[in-house]
Formats: sequence, structure tokens, C-alpha cells
Amino acid sequence: MSRIPIRMKLAAALVVPLLALVTVTSLKVVDAAAEAQTVRDQVALAEISLGPSGVLSAIEEERNAVGVHLLGQGDAFTLRVEDPAEAAQITDEAIATFRAEVERQGPDIVAAYAPAFESMAGLADLRTDVDTTPDAERTLANIEAVSVNFDGYSAVVDSLARVNRRVALAIDDPDLRQGAELVDLNSHQTNLVAILVRELFMAQLGGPADGVNTPREIFSVARKLDDLRTGWDRMAGKATGPYVPLVEDLLAAEEVQAFPQVVQDALDTGEADIPDLITYAANDDPETLSYTVFGEAAKDVVLEQAADLTEAAESRQRSLVAMAVTAVVVAGLVAWLVSRSITRPLRSLTRQAKDMAERRLPDAVIDILETPLGDDVTVPSIEPVRLNTRDEVADVSAALNTVQDTALDLAVEQAVLRRNIADSFVNLGRRNQNLLGRQLDFITELETNETDPDTLANLFRLDHLATRMRRNAESLLVLAGIEPPRKWAAPVRLTDVIRAALGEVEDYQRVTVRGVEPATILGSAAADLAHLLAELIENALVFSPPDQTVDIRGRANPTGYTLAVIDSGLGMPQTDITAANRRLAGAESFTIAPSKYLGHYVAGNLAARHDITVHLDNSPGNGITATIALPTTLLTTDNGGA
Repeated sequence: MSRIPIRMKLAAALVVPLLALVTVTSLKVVDAAAEAQTVRDQVALAEISLGPSGVLSAIEEERNAVGVHLLGQGDAFTLRVEDPAEAAQITDEAIATFRAEVERQGPDIVAAYAPAFESMAGLADLRTDVDTTPDAERTLANIEAVSVNFDGYSAVVDSLARVNRRVALAIDDPDLRQGAELVDLNSHQTNLVAILVRELFMAQLGGPADGVNTPREIFSVARKLDDLRTGWDRMAGKATGPYVPLVEDLLAAEEVQAFPQVVQDALDTGEADIPDLITYAANDDPETLSYTVFGEAAKDVVLEQAADLTEAAESRQRSLVAMAVTAVVVAGLVAWLVSRSITRPLRSLTRQAKDMAERRLPDAVIDILETPLGDDVTVPSIEPVRLNTRDEVADVSAALNTVQDTALDLAVEQAVLRRNIADSFVNLGRRNQNLLGRQLDFITELETNETDPDTLANLFRLDHLATRMRRNAESLLVLAGIEPPRKWAAPVRLTDVIRAALGEVEDYQRVTVRGVEPATILGSAAADLAHLLAELIENALVFSPPDQTVDIRGRANPTGYTLAVIDSGLGMPQTDITAANRRLAGAESFTIAPSKYLGHYVAGNLAARHDITVHLDNSPGNGITATIALPTTLLTTDNGGA
């Protein structure tokens, strides 16, 4: 987890609540979709339950047309459709339309209406009787045949009504179920009216004794009249809401009020008033018949309620989908903004901190530390870390700015310290040089006047020690960056430079110079090269056994001249050699190293003055080889002088 970017961590932290939000909203949308589908299923049930009313009306109208046609009483009745063939065609079209609608509702509804469609198949047999009856035989004498035919149509009507009643009961919505039941009751009532008309017709015209006077006739008519009145009561008690005025108008209609009374009078008197029955069962305009008006109005109310329910469910679904999408988008946007508000300052902080650590601060420190001797140390202008935020990230940036300022202050202090050290080195080196110069002059004067060999030998030893001390004093000036006061104007032979270097080291007797090819060095670099060789030769002598020699070899090459100082010591570990080469290359400050390595820093500074490359490496056998690569710019063809 420690190496995972903050953006990924924030994304991982925010993805859980976002997924939870998406899950919850998705479940809500699924519930809304399921609810909308349930409403659509209920609406489909309500609409399909209204479909049979049209089929029932068509079958009843065909039944009436067939009966009137067989009895030859077309002039006595006003029917919506008087021609049986036309009525049959209308019925078939209504059945086909209804069948297609049922099949669209799925296998459950198809199975529910299967018995009704099976009974409708019997309509073809009923129509055969009509087609085979000649016009001359269509009289009241066919009353028995009409009755049988009427019962056949009624059986089909009853089968469809029973199935439709069960479907209507499956509707869960109370308003839709109420409308479907009222339409079904209205169809049932119109069918009862037709049956009562048929029975009173049969009793009045078809029996051995005209009139309603047999127990069977009286019982049948009385029972159906009671069913008719009960149906009106049920409709009045069931109606609520928008159905109340429709039922009230239906029950207040003249035919609805008068027809039961006509039937009751037939029961009371035993005589059926056929003209009144016809008048109140079917008026001159069937379209304005109260049963028809109520049925159509109730259907319109059911369809309107179904449309409202569907629209409300779909509206809720759309609202939930919109809310879910909005919530997810807003949550995602907020998460992105929060993540951006955190990661953007952090990225800016990281970028500026890297720039400060890798470029601005090191460059400023180098500028401070490289201030020339004698110049005042000034703090360079360095751009601070800036963030447009006030949170904890801004606190970190402020802390980084504090660190940067502290580092600059420390660099200034270190530069001042280095300058003071360099000044001290310069003062000490010059004082020692002056004293040693006077001492050497005095020793030289003594050597000139001394004739005793032993005393002269001691003076030579004293002169050699003073020369070595002068080199150490010059080393202080080298570390301080001061040019050496000793310079030759004319070119100097390389062998003379080597002899001068040997004169500044102890045990110079152990040094052998062999295979040094002739070369001439510029006089301006001769003193520094001698000093450089003296430092390397002294190191080789110190770290070699007392009984071993140090070899100096030299060879010219196309890029300049190469000197090698080879000792026979124990050598150095590779890590120590790497560190020594780093010091000889001037990559470190002498202020951070132990004093025993100051010779490396002196040699490195001297080499850097003249683009000389110094490199240490283990010798093939044992010991260390110091290679000094002199560039061609230090060499001259002038023979020079000693």
C-alpha cells in the first residue's frame, strides 16, 4: 500500500460508496421498473377484461337478429344489426380482434380464455339453422326453434362471461377491478333482459295456453327478474368515484325503471305485454340505449384510469431513473472534485519539491559555496514552493520553504566557514612560507660557508626538512585556492620536475626513476606538477614497506604524456580506491574529510588547475599505481633549462 499513488488510494476509498450508491439506485430503478411492469400487467388485464363486452354485445346482437329473422318479426323490433349474416360477420371480426389481443397477453391469458374460444366454435352450427330456413317458413311457428337457437347463443355468452369474470377478479387495482366488474355486470344485465324477453315471448306465444301461467314459466321468470333487480342493486352498491354518476344515470333511465315493472305485471296478470317488452328492451335507436351508453362510458373511465396508472408508473420509473443517474453523476463529480482538490496540490507540491531538491536548492547552494575568496557571501534569490490551497498540503509546502531557507542559511554559514578556513590557510601558509623562505636562505648561507663534512650533511638534512615544510605550507595555499608563489618562466624538463618533487619528500632514496621519456613542461605549471608528484610519491612511500622502492615511469602518447607512480604496498580495497579517485577528481570538499586525506585534495586541486587527470588503481601484482595524464597544453617542444 505504501507505493500505491494517492490518486489510486482515493479512488479505492471512493469507489466503495459509489458502488453502494449505484447498487441502491439500481435496485430502486429495478423496483420501479418492476412496479411499472406490474401496473402494465394490471392495465392489460383490465383492458382484456373489457374486450369480451364487445364480443358479448356482438354475439347478443347476432342472437337477437337470428331470432327476429326466424320469427319473421323484423318490423316489430328495432335492432342495431338486423341481417343475421351481417351480424355474424361483425361477431367474427370482434372474436378475431379479441383473440389477437388475448394472444398478445401471453400464455396464461390464452389458457384462461381457451374454454370461451372453444364454445365460440359452436357458433358455426347455430348459423346453419338460419341459413337452411326458407323465407316462407320464417314465422311465429318457429318459436321453439328460436328458443333452442337462443339457448345455444346464450351458452356461448355464459362461457365467455364466466371466464371474463375470473380474469376481472385477478385485477389488483381496486379502481380498475371495479370498472371491469361494472362492465361485466352491465353485460350480464343486458343478457338477462334478453333472456326475460325470450321467456315471456315463449310463454305468451309458444305454450299450449297463452300467457305466463305455468309453474315452470312463473318460477323461471320470477327468478330471472329477481336476478335482474339484484344486479341493479349490486351495481349501485359497487359504484364509487367516477362510476357513481354513470350508475345513477343508468338506473334512472326509463327502460331500466319500466322493464322490471312490465315483467312483474306479466307475473301478476299472467299476460305479457309484448309491445311494452319490445319498447323497453330495445328502443328505436340502439346506440342511445342506456345499457349501451353505460357500457361505453364505463369502458372509457376504465381506459382513462388505466392510462393514468400507466403514465404515473412510467413517470415514477423515469423520475427514479433520472434521480439515480443524477445521484450517480453528482456523486461521481463530487468524488472527482474531492480527489482533484487533493491530488492536484499534491502533484504541484511534488513537482515543485523535486525541482527544489534537484535543481533550485543545489544550484543555489553551489552558487553560495563557490563564492570567490574575498567576495561577500550573499543568499541568492530562490523561488519558494507556492500552492493555491489552505489545507494540510499548504502546511507541508510552508515546511518545505522553511527547510529551503534553513538549507540556504546553512550553506551561507558553511561558505563563510570555508572562507574563514581558507583565509586562515592563506595567512598560515604565507607566514610559514615567509619564515621557511628565510630559513632556507639562512641554511643555504650556512651550507656555503661550512667546510666540515658532517656538519654540512646535517645542514643538507635540515634543508630537506625545511623544503618539505615549505611544501606543506604551499598545500595550505592550494586548499585555499591561492596560486603558488613559485613559478618558472622558462620551460622545464620533466626529469627536473621529478627531481624537484623528490626533493620535497622523505626517503627519496627509495624512489627510482626509470623509463621516463624526455618531455618539457611549461614553466607556469612546473611548480604545481612538482607539488602534485611530491604528494603522490610521499603517499606511495608511506604505504610501501621500508625495504621496497617506488618506481616512476613516463611515456608520451598522442593525447599528451602519462606518468606512473608505482608502489609495492599492500594495495587498497576497491571502495577505498573509488573514494580516493573521487577526492583526486575534486568531487568532494576537503572540509568533510579526515585530515589524513588532505594530500588527495591538494593533488586534486593542483590537477584541476591544469586539466591534469589523476587516477589510482591496483597494480597487477600488489601495490597501487597512480597515473597522471598530462594534456598536450602543458607540453612544449622547447628544451628549457634546469
